[in-house]
Amino acid sequence: MDKHKIDIKAKDTEEIIVDTSAEHVKELEDELLKLKIENAFLKELRRLRLEDEAKMRERHLSSKASEENSN
Repeated sequence: MDKHKIDIKAKDTEEIIVDTSAEHVKELEDELLKLKIENAFLKELRRLRLEDEAKMRERHLSSKASEENSN
């Protein structure tokens, strides 16, 4: 049982090797840029959809109001 605990502690304290090569860093920077662009695109798309929905609601309400006024 004690050996099992020692093995777990040894695994927890193992060093994590991180690839810091220039090529790997460049790949990560490229991926980050791609994700930032995608995120900006999706935010803008959402903004435009919300704007369209607001305009549609406004048109619907104004047409409904004009129908009520004409009756």
